[in-house]
Amino acid sequence: MTMDAFDTVSQSAVPIEPLWKDFIVSKLYTIFTVLFVCAYVLINHTKPFMERLFNVPANDYRDMLGKVVNNPSGLIPKNKVGIKITALRRRLIMGAHNPQVYSTLPLNSESKGRLVDNRDEKYYRLRVAQVDRLDEERRKTFLMNIKPIDVNDPQRKTLFGFFHPFSYASGGGEKVLWEAVMSTLKNSPNNIAVIYTFTPSSNSSVFSILDNVKNTFGVDFLRNDRETLRNRLVFIHLSDKYQWLINGQSYKILSIVGQAIGSLLLVFSGLKQLVPDVFVDTIGLPFSYIYVCAFLDLPIISYIHYPTVSRDMLFAASQIKGVYGILKYWYWWSLLKIYAINIKVVDIVLYNSTWTAENVQEACKGSVDDENLSDHILYPPCVSADDLEFDRISTSELLENKRERIIVYLAQFRPEKRHILLLRHYKEYFSKTNDPYKLVFIGSVREGKDEKFISDLQGEALKLGIPPEFVVFELNAPTEIVYKWLRKADYGINCMWKEHFGIAVVEYMLNGAIPLSHASAGPLNDIVVPVINGKATNRKQLSSIVKIESYQRSGLFFRDETDPDYKGTISAYPTLTEMLVSATEMSEVGKQTMRENAIHVAREKFGRGAFSAKWNKSISKALLIERVRRSNRGKVEQLY
Repeated sequence: MTMDAFDTVSQSAVPIEPLWKDFIVSKLYTIFTVLFVCAYVLINHTKPFMERLFNVPANDYRDMLGKVVNNPSGLIPKNKVGIKITALRRRLIMGAHNPQVYSTLPLNSESKGRLVDNRDEKYYRLRVAQVDRLDEERRKTFLMNIKPIDVNDPQRKTLFGFFHPFSYASGGGEKVLWEAVMSTLKNSPNNIAVIYTFTPSSNSSVFSILDNVKNTFGVDFLRNDRETLRNRLVFIHLSDKYQWLINGQSYKILSIVGQAIGSLLLVFSGLKQLVPDVFVDTIGLPFSYIYVCAFLDLPIISYIHYPTVSRDMLFAASQIKGVYGILKYWYWWSLLKIYAINIKVVDIVLYNSTWTAENVQEACKGSVDDENLSDHILYPPCVSADDLEFDRISTSELLENKRERIIVYLAQFRPEKRHILLLRHYKEYFSKTNDPYKLVFIGSVREGKDEKFISDLQGEALKLGIPPEFVVFELNAPTEIVYKWLRKADYGINCMWKEHFGIAVVEYMLNGAIPLSHASAGPLNDIVVPVINGKATNRKQLSSIVKIESYQRSGLFFRDETDPDYKGTISAYPTLTEMLVSATEMSEVGKQTMRENAIHVAREKFGRGAFSAKWNKSISKALLIERVRRSNRGKVEQLY
């Protein structure tokens, strides 16, 4: 067995306390106690120095900038910057008419007819931007605004640092990032959003990233009426050569340890360029929190998409016998404790689903705090007010669409999505009905494993004797084709066990396809919930419902004997085959009622409005925490 198995433990094991656990744990606690005491002493002596280093510029910085504003180039001499680069950049942004021009990325991908190179040192050099030295009035305003300012001054600006190295990607995490940034900027004209990011190419720019955000997510920062909002969006370029630091594939063994250390180094490299007032992590690099909290005393907002380490991993390791089992248990126990310490220093924790919240809380506390759980669950925004194509489609139009006898499965082609399980049950279902539905698999294909996986799926369908016309593969389809399928399909299915959230299920519901889901995690607890008295039920209401009537349901569920947690349990849900038969036999009236409920739930729970309202509460709370923390600093440090 290879060492990299340390990072690939099944999450299905049942907890069993090994005989040697007490000995191992006692030794580890001793080590952690010694390390904690050393860290405490180091932090207490280092924190004041770090705060002054990163936030307070040299005593003569205003005199120096007073000369620079009259310089044609606006460049600040390197010998005047020294180790105070982040403190000076903060003052420039605080005083700026347009903070965005102090980004370390070029604003546009072309300059004078040529492609830019964002690796050029000139984009990292400090200068007073031309917009702040256009005329005497602008210069005076700029020099006035760079002054230190009282903690309670209502005009004080606050920098929210969004640490999201792959901000240009097109996943659900990036959707959350950009909706959060938009809400933060709208929350107050004094809020400035700072994005710490890599770039996809050397000619990437602020405009190219924002244009991609508009085209991918419908979040439009480039609208003319949003110029003043857009100007408060600053990009700090993380050197692309360091992408390997947080890439799990870079580490052949102990990949989580490698990524944890890599994330620390990466965060430090970003903060060397600019320290924000509030640190926001929307990508999931929790092992950097203790550094941000301990040395810089910044409030932290963490949006968690999934638990990096869980107790299930620890329990699974405890089942392995011998020295290897002891080592693996020690590895996961250590990671779990470090993970818990980092999570506990976070000021505001938000989870994307009930399942994620329960698993993270269990990892940190050993139990789940049901009382406050709902307050910390913030569902990803799946409906965008800027998505004009979606806005043109009303609920009545979706209900009136002529639906075909199609079940779509929108998912990546990976084993955990259980496509083969669906095919095998579909074969059984196919033999039990005279008018079966057609299966349509939709997903993107990456070279290598995905192509092999699809080939195996197609071979499995032939082996099972399913007629080719009843199994369709729609590969790498453009968005408009995907939505075309979703809007004409009667049903959409999701077979994954314990899907953390299940954004594809929300897509089904938004487009009027009735969801057929595995009865676990996100789809069960958060998404495919009943509608009672015209409202989608929440977690607390669900736990008190004795019976859900058919007219209240927004979808169907199944369980399977191959589920890792199925053995020895009596399922309250039908098998996958039974669910498919039930879906086929449902009346048109029943389907329309369920379809309307599904659309209602999706729009009510997963829209931009619901996301923004809860995110804004978190931002307001973070501002209060920041003010208190700043007030407790030294008299000089709190002004900067």
